[in-house]
Amino acid sequence: MSKTFQMTILLILLILIWGIGWPMIAIGLPYCPPIWYSTIRLALAAVMMFIVMGLAGQLVMPDKKDLPLIFSIGFLQIGLFVMLITLGLEYVPPGRSAIIAYTSPIFVTPIAVWFFSEKLTKFKVMGLILGLIGIISLFMPWELDWHNQHVLLGNGLLLLSAIVWSAAMLHIRYAKWHRSSHHLLPWQFLVSIIPNILMAFYLDPHPIIHVTTSLIVSLAYVIILASLVAYWIIITITRFLPVITTSLLLLAVPVVGLLSSAVMTGEKLSLNIIVSFAFIISGLIFVSLPNAKSRADT
Repeated sequence: MSKTFQMTILLILLILIWGIGWPMIAIGLPYCPPIWYSTIRLALAAVMMFIVMGLAGQLVMPDKKDLPLIFSIGFLQIGLFVMLITLGLEYVPPGRSAIIAYTSPIFVTPIAVWFFSEKLTKFKVMGLILGLIGIISLFMPWELDWHNQHVLLGNGLLLLSAIVWSAAMLHIRYAKWHRSSHHLLPWQFLVSIIPNILMAFYLDPHPIIHVTTSLIVSLAYVIILASLVAYWIIITITRFLPVITTSLLLLAVPVVGLLSSAVMTGEKLSLNIIVSFAFIISGLIFVSLPNAKSRADT
């Protein structure tokens, strides 16, 4: 089995896990303050990761060379990203939240081309244009209630999460790795707790949490699948695939997020959303098929 095929399978699995994750988070938020939800999620994920790696005999102490990747991924891609999207979900429906958070190609593409010499082929340009048209069509700023501060705050937090994600992806792709990515994951999850626990005690020092079946199921999904499994996948594929390609293909996550949100939470699918799907899917085809033909298997 070729490395390209393996990465493709992992990417499809990641898209499904993260897409369904958006409504799964929304299901649990009525029973737990958002900042505490993200804190509990990452704290339990860190504990589980240390246990799993310890039992497997894979738990190793990092050295100084590993610290940049531990802190950039742990603090940015895991800690801040999870915190920002969870806070944003309090004010923005899960399907649309996924769309805003996955606008990272807007920020990744020019940086990757200008500073890291990634090739911007005509297929990637076309895929980027179509994908962004789909996103803009779904996220229509003229339909926002600009007088509602909560709506503006939620959208702003989600947009910031996309910027944070972009910075981490570029570092993953171009940093020098001294250890396997799964060896660093426990420590990255440990670091991810820092911004969350600090903000939790600052924003809501006396939280009211209702332990219900919905909250337990929601947390179980995001801890095991959307955290432990998904972050191992994204770090793995980002190391092997061009960062622009990865970012653009992840545009499928909000598509899955919208569809699963419509089924699980009743979020409305309008004609505008259906048209946007067509643009996004067309963009994904332009991005993925030419790359699959042009990249040699490794």
